[in-house]
Amino acid sequence: MDRKFRDMPPRIAKLRRDERGFPIPYFVAYYDGKPDFRVADENKLRKAIEHDHCWICGEKVGKYKAFVIGPMCGINRTISEPPQHRDCAIFAARNCPFLANPMAKRNERGLPYERKDAPGKSIRRNPGACGVWISKHPSMFRPRRGNAGILFDIGDPVEVLWFCEGREATLGEIRNSIETGLPILFKDAQSQGEDAVRALEQACTKFDQYLPAA
Repeated sequence: MDRKFRDMPPRIAKLRRDERGFPIPYFVAYYDGKPDFRVADENKLRKAIEHDHCWICGEKVGKYKAFVIGPMCGINRTISEPPQHRDCAIFAARNCPFLANPMAKRNERGLPYERKDAPGKSIRRNPGACGVWISKHPSMFRPRRGNAGILFDIGDPVEVLWFCEGREATLGEIRNSIETGLPILFKDAQSQGEDAVRALEQACTKFDQYLPAA
């Protein structure tokens, strides 16, 4: 299928397409010769980390690192996916069928048995609104709780862009995502004690500066 996309970066235009016409991101694992967009290839994860490859197009990333995040990842500054180019991340935020449709659910039927869960304690929901968080100094660390692996501290941003349904998100849409996601973070923080709750409250206050004006 010759599916048309607006504003497709040249690096993504080089990628193979699936039978629906969607570009197949660099990270995607293949089974029986077919891509499974739900599964990240562990070998590509290692290469992306070691060689600074964009998680979406596979080419080398420059000094500005972009991450496609839900608001909860912006609050706790943590994500499990390596950085991308700014334009690749924007394209993903606008065109990923899951991110561009707030009502979409994760399809976990028939997942390969060797597929691994994301490191740390992931939030398995559609955030409704997503952000492209661009920073110069992200870092990696290993989670102390949850699944083993590598997580990324996305650092302080130089720019944050917000999207919903493939377009610029409204403040109300972002706030709704925050209000529906925060109970999950606070429940986890409460299980760790008062210090964790206070730290989360401070993170929420700091995060407000990265939201668009009403």
